[in-house]
Amino acid sequence: MVELLRKDQKVENTWDLESMFKTNEDFWNQFKEVEKLIPEIKNYRGKVKEGAKALLEVFKVEGDMSLKMEQLTIYAFLRKDQDSTNAEYGEIYAKTMNLNSKFDAEWSFLKPELLSIEEEVLREYVEELEDLKVYKFKLEKLNKKRPHTLDAEQERIVAMAAEALDASDETFSALNNADVKFEEVEDKDGNKHTLTHGTYGTYMESPDRVLRKNTFHALYNYFKKHNNTLASTLGGNLKKKKYYADVHKYSSTRNNALSNNLIPEEVYDNLVTVVNKKIPALQRYYNLHKRAKGFEDFRLYDRSVSIVKGEPLKFTFEEARDIVLEAVKPMGEEYVNDMKKAFTERWIDVYPNKGKRSGAYSWGGYTTKPFVLLNFDGTLNDVYTLIHELGHSMHSYYTRKHQPYVYGDYSIFVAEVASTCNEALLTEYLYNKFEKEGNKNGMLRVLNQALSGFTATVYRQTQFAEFEHKINQHLQNGGALTAEYFNNEYFNLIKKYYGDVFTYDEDIKYEWSRVPHFYYNYYVYQYATGYSAAQALSKLILEDSKNAKVYIDEFLSKGCSNYPIEVLKNAGVDMSKPEPIELALQDFEEKIEKFEKLYF
Repeated sequence: MVELLRKDQKVENTWDLESMFKTNEDFWNQFKEVEKLIPEIKNYRGKVKEGAKALLEVFKVEGDMSLKMEQLTIYAFLRKDQDSTNAEYGEIYAKTMNLNSKFDAEWSFLKPELLSIEEEVLREYVEELEDLKVYKFKLEKLNKKRPHTLDAEQERIVAMAAEALDASDETFSALNNADVKFEEVEDKDGNKHTLTHGTYGTYMESPDRVLRKNTFHALYNYFKKHNNTLASTLGGNLKKKKYYADVHKYSSTRNNALSNNLIPEEVYDNLVTVVNKKIPALQRYYNLHKRAKGFEDFRLYDRSVSIVKGEPLKFTFEEARDIVLEAVKPMGEEYVNDMKKAFTERWIDVYPNKGKRSGAYSWGGYTTKPFVLLNFDGTLNDVYTLIHELGHSMHSYYTRKHQPYVYGDYSIFVAEVASTCNEALLTEYLYNKFEKEGNKNGMLRVLNQALSGFTATVYRQTQFAEFEHKINQHLQNGGALTAEYFNNEYFNLIKKYYGDVFTYDEDIKYEWSRVPHFYYNYYVYQYATGYSAAQALSKLILEDSKNAKVYIDEFLSKGCSNYPIEVLKNAGVDMSKPEPIELALQDFEEKIEKFEKLYF
């Protein structure tokens, strides 16, 4: 398989970044404009103390400048991610990150200056001017940060360190994307195949066990060779996050991360506790795999292959598009029509190419399209990925349509809800479609997809969350972050979750080193909590179309105008309690039973 070069991609299959800047020259013109604005920021120091009108002026100037900086940042990231081998995009990215660091450093005075004003005075400012009322919730959240905010000069110094502290993250990105080169892999017939991040998933789903085995070992051989380097990069990232937590007087890195969205740490602990109690259900699922495939030595490289007999389902991108639009019809006509824009207005970068970032995501800014990066290869999983990322994009679309810039984003705690809610709608649609057609193979494949999606989103992400918390605690307790430590801790968790179902290849202990989410800050647990909330919301939507309207109005359109826990409550799900997680795990067990009856 030969990798496509970026220049050979058809325009209609790429995202429309020209809608942001028609040419790179236009980008550089705005870059220079922001560069000239940065020295002017110092003129606004101390101004917020002058009264309500001055505060409003500062908010507006900061908002206008931030919009321009946001456009530059998104363009730079997306250009780099579409082709990390392009030197011009590399320059755009590097210079933009440098500018971003300077921009943040210059504006870092704002939060401590606001917090130097008494709460009562800030409330009086808001009541004095009608145009300030939109910032009321922003200031309310800010007031909760008072114990963790340094003075203006200290905050500026911390912000200035950001670019240097991000070096480990950038090194990992280079090793995992631009510089990555895997060995070729052979199938059972001796044919050689090019292994990339984009083809890895396809090979691991292949019925050819020789290809799966060789793919598994070739991938991890690369990460094994860089084991110490990648331990150093992850260690550097963890130290960076600990530094931010320590300097801002948080009790731990986790306390810092969760407090940003005012999520009680008990939510995290409850997730791990409930999931750990239900580990036997995960092992039952993989024992079902083992029984169906008839393997005595069931290996981890066997877990991704479909247990449904026959050729896997394949889809063109056009077929995937039509399926996705049908699946979301319970959301109502307005939602469907808005989602169609993703295809007609080129929100999506569809196919893999050399140098393109692996995986998939949705990202954009307040004034941009909610872009989607895919590496579409035509599998059923790719159809799920498409509807998942479009769930994110629709969340962004409605948020920016209904909220002012100050609330035009949403908390990472709720970020995975819209995407996995869409996945649940897709499962319901496809299962019913195949059932009406009498297509047992299709029904089994959809159930298998849903079950494997559940294991990947709830069990696997909770396993990741446990690992993330363990290594952060280890650092906090003075432990050394060595490759051996990471390898052992990760392997122990693998064996805890999968028990004696598998015969283990030790290469799996290097898996931690290829997971980019460990470079985020306590992000992965939210996949599992978001999935649980999404299951509950999807059931409400399918039960009554009126609930779809509530979901759009009270969840998708609210952005960060309220606390995330409250946004979900208003949409119909209370994530402060363990019930949504317990119900999701119950649904998982029910689907296993349904699959067993249909299969055997």
